[in-house]
Order: sequence, then C-alpha cells, then structure tokens
Amino acid sequence: MTKTYLRIFLVGSLMSLTACAQQTEVRQMKQEVGSLTQQMNKLGDQTVKLTQQNALNAKSTTGVYLLPGSNTPARLNSQLGNLQMSLSNVAAEANGTRATLKIKGESNDPLPAFSGKVEWGQIQGTTDNYQEVNVQSQQIDAPASVLAPSDVTIPLLLPGITPEQLGFVRIHDIQPSDMSQAQPQSQ
Repeated sequence: MTKTYLRIFLVGSLMSLTACAQQTEVRQMKQEVGSLTQQMNKLGDQTVKLTQQNALNAKSTTGVYLLPGSNTPARLNSQLGNLQMSLSNVAAEANGTRATLKIKGESNDPLPAFSGKVEWGQIQGTTDNYQEVNVQSQQIDAPASVLAPSDVTIPLLLPGITPEQLGFVRIHDIQPSDMSQAQPQSQ
C-alpha cells in the first residue's frame, strides 16, 4: 500500500508541477502581450502626432512646429542655414512645463550665436482647420557652438500650461546675433 500511495503522490506532484509550469507560461505570455499592446498604442499615438506635425509644417509660413510626442525632428530653413529641431524631455514643472529644444545644424560649420522666438500653446480643431489657443512666447538666445556639425540644446520653461495641455511648440525668427553671419535663405 505504501508504494501505491507513493506512486499516487508522485503522479499528483508531477501533475501539479506541470500545471504550475503552464500557469507561469500563461502569466508570462499575458505580460508580454500586455507590453506589446502598450508599445503598439504608444507607436499609434506617435504616428498621429507626427502626421499632425507634418501637416502643420506643410502649411506654416513662419517657423517650424514641434508636437510633444511626435519624437521626430522638423526642418527649418533659417538665416543660419538648414536646421533640424526636436523637442524632448517634456515634463511637468512647478507652474507649467519644461522641455528640451535641440537644434542641429545641417552644414559642417559650427553655429554662430543666435536668437529666436519660441511660441507654445494649445491647438483646437483639426489639422486642416485649426486654431492656436492660449499662445505664449519667449525669446531664446544660444551661444556660438565650437564643434561641427553643431548641436545646441536649450532648456525651455513653458509657464501656464501642463504637459497634457501642451499642443505645440513653434520656433521662428532664428537669426544670428551678428547679422554678418546670416546665410541667404533658399526657397
């Protein structure tokens, strides 16, 4: 009888271990599917923001639009030449939002010291028929860069708007501090 009980116990133990292994695999697969779903949703949101950013920039006659969440640079033809601009590290600040504006020169020359204007606010409507709301602006100044190709990182403090409310950041009127360093703009 002892051998029979031992066999039943071993068979039962093996079945329990097998069931546990299957449960662990199922749990792991559910976690992986959840993670994949989350990544797909994030990519979908990013695609929508990028599409909106491209549509706004196609219509823009002054400056370049950067939309939080697009994670893609936009190109601006300025008095400094062609520049790639991107927005990152968008986060809540005590009375608004902070972000990092990265400006990269496309030529092999260092960027001279320059100034520009940054506007931010909300967008209402569609990309075909939109309105900028609660727009605020500030002047930015950047020192000359010493390396080429140039990257300039400018911390932005955007008061009066939360990251969730921030619909756009627009950069325009980029010009060298010394106008003798201005480049002719191509159309």
